[in-house]
Amino acid sequence: MAREAQVSVATVSRAMRGMAHVAPATRDKVIEAASRLGWAPHFAASRLASGQTHTIGLVAPYFDIWYTSQIVAGVESVLSAAGLDLVIYSVDTPGNRQKFLDRAHSLQTRIDGLVLVDFFPDPAQVSQLEESKVRLMALGEHLDGHSSIAIDNFDAGRRATQHLIDLGHTKIGIVGAEQMSVDASPVLAARIDGFNAALTAAGIEQRREYSLPGMLSVADGPRSIVAITNLDEPPTALFYMSDETAIGAMGEARRHGISIPEDLSIVGFDDHDLSETMRLTTMRQPVRHLGALAAERMLEASVVGPLHETVPVDLVLRGSTLRPR
Repeated sequence: MAREAQVSVATVSRAMRGMAHVAPATRDKVIEAASRLGWAPHFAASRLASGQTHTIGLVAPYFDIWYTSQIVAGVESVLSAAGLDLVIYSVDTPGNRQKFLDRAHSLQTRIDGLVLVDFFPDPAQVSQLEESKVRLMALGEHLDGHSSIAIDNFDAGRRATQHLIDLGHTKIGIVGAEQMSVDASPVLAARIDGFNAALTAAGIEQRREYSLPGMLSVADGPRSIVAITNLDEPPTALFYMSDETAIGAMGEARRHGISIPEDLSIVGFDDHDLSETMRLTTMRQPVRHLGALAAERMLEASVVGPLHETVPVDLVLRGSTLRPR
């Protein structure tokens, strides 16, 4: 059909599913080609070509943070339009993760594809997932032999830090670099590597006491502010691994009489819905779009094989950064 319509196989897939990013004229051309060929596919009902369950799974460790909720919303928007269902698998503890992996071989009876969000399987775990015979889509990392959607976390971390350096800051801290979280997440590790690379290139000392506690939630934000108030020489700028943590920190800073950005510059990560209201300078990754793109590419991969894409990230300047006093 692609040859008949003079378009790519992926375009045929999108057009027959009624997905976005297909021009009306192109969609009409594909439908006309299908009619000429007498083809009445299940794609017209927006089904996966080789699927039996008409269901896609999504597995993640956390569903109570903004990032994951936006990913789910993006995935669901595409699947719903395609007439497919979404089932969620929570692996919020090591035990639940292992149970999920141990049962992976039976996934093909329940789902046609699986989106991995912050899952980061090692080679042995990838093998367990491959036993399921379902399509895999890694969101946030590259997975050899399978489709993936990611951003360049190293470059994003470097650019966020470079912004603070360009303002004249030399006492720069990072929040969320706790060893436990970094070991579990190559995403965070890459951002930290970018942070360190920017400091090294500028000849700025990487001070151990400026690696501050705080994971990825609003509740974790205050910990970093409490920590810097106990330092003899506190940092003048902080790079947060997520906007949620940064937003929590901004409220705590006010309670300690710390003015942002006059006393402390802050850069976040994600571009949370509240970031504009809080005037938070941040690295914007289009999170909901990432989820939608992952779902679209998974459907396309059913026709054209594994697809890999790196999505650009933008520095959004608002009111939380300033030259140091």
